[in-house]
Amino acid sequence: MAGQIILEKLDRSPEADRILDEFESRTGLHADVQDDVRYYELHDEEHQTRIVQTLTDIDPAWTDHLGFRLPA
Repeated sequence: MAGQIILEKLDRSPEADRILDEFESRTGLHADVQDDVRYYELHDEEHQTRIVQTLTDIDPAWTDHLGFRLPA
């Protein structure tokens, strides 16, 4: 079963890139990047990734820089 998460930079925040790059490094997930949005496909064991906790561990203020977007 596959799923998708979409993370969007808020106000073109330069900190968002740092957070997302570290998120990808820690989780092993790879994004499809379109403008200020990164799309992540989740498969099997990747569903075990604790997304919000990982983002919080990287930067407790990540919600100042990033937001979740619902799939279209």
